[in-house]
Amino acid sequence: MSENLDVQIKPTYFEIFTKVLNELNWREVNDFDEITKSEHKRILNSINAVNTEVLSSYTWDFMIEKKDVNVKKNSDTILDNCSCRIISIYGAGKKYKYVRPEVFLGGRVNCTDIYSFAGDKIITKQAPFDRDLSVIYISDKYAQDASGNKKTKMEDKQDTSIIPLPHTEPVLVYGTLIKVKANPSFAKFGYWRTLYLSALANMRAASTKNVNSSPVITLG
Repeated sequence: MSENLDVQIKPTYFEIFTKVLNELNWREVNDFDEITKSEHKRILNSINAVNTEVLSSYTWDFMIEKKDVNVKKNSDTILDNCSCRIISIYGAGKKYKYVRPEVFLGGRVNCTDIYSFAGDKIITKQAPFDRDLSVIYISDKYAQDASGNKKTKMEDKQDTSIIPLPHTEPVLVYGTLIKVKANPSFAKFGYWRTLYLSALANMRAASTKNVNSSPVITLG
């Protein structure tokens, strides 16, 4: 089955949109350029909302990434413009300890193997030597374009979610439907909600639970 999934192509933003229209029994459009109805724009916004909510709700194994950085001597910046969620930071065989910003900036901790946040920067104590650090984090990029470049949300017709197959379509289609028709008394609301929760449960069950499948850091 995994071999079949490898050759499958993820449904695009436009294809998810079209499937939602079909479920609602609304007339299809051939391109985003044809969209004039506010209801259509609401559906497009809802697709991204569901995508973001699902991907930010759990530590999904496919969103864990590693970035190697070099911190120059007498510098305190590990990463600039960081909006991702940090799991851990390693350097020189040590795991850096997180310190709350008010404690860190108060100067009450003197060791150099610590990190904290200052606005959108990850910072550490300055040291009189260069340091090579590995930052393990959860990506804040929830979509990608036709060339595979990561982005925060779907915007163009050929963009896709980073939710893996076979979960992409049922999670986004049924999640969007219960947002668009957010009324439990609507005839198909319960049916769509059941399918959405089932798809979400299947996605959660498929997420890696084996630590050996997570990013590996070699210390020393």
